[in-house]
Amino acid sequence: MFVEIFNELLEERNLNRKQFAEQSGIPYTTVIGWTKLNRLPDYTALIKIADFFQCSIDYLVGRQDNYEVDYSFPEVSNSEQTLIKNFRKLDSENKELISNLVKKLLK
Repeated sequence: MFVEIFNELLEERNLNRKQFAEQSGIPYTTVIGWTKLNRLPDYTALIKIADFFQCSIDYLVGRQDNYEVDYSFPEVSNSEQTLIKNFRKLDSENKELISNLVKKLLK
């Protein structure tokens, strides 16, 4: 279950295993162990993966169907929810571009 979810997350973000390893700081050999040898990540790696993909550990291990955090509380409008969801789908370079643009707009 973990490998399928992990591969889907990589595909959604147009990342290969090597790029993920470089960007997350997790050794490439460890990533290969999960995807090719069906090893499961330890709890510290699960935390890093969840932080990287901005999802819950429950989603990574198949205990939750939706990886997106629920922003349905009243303080966040529908357009803000959409903005957050779309931002999370961007690669790190584009996230940085958007962040810099927002900073410039707020000046």
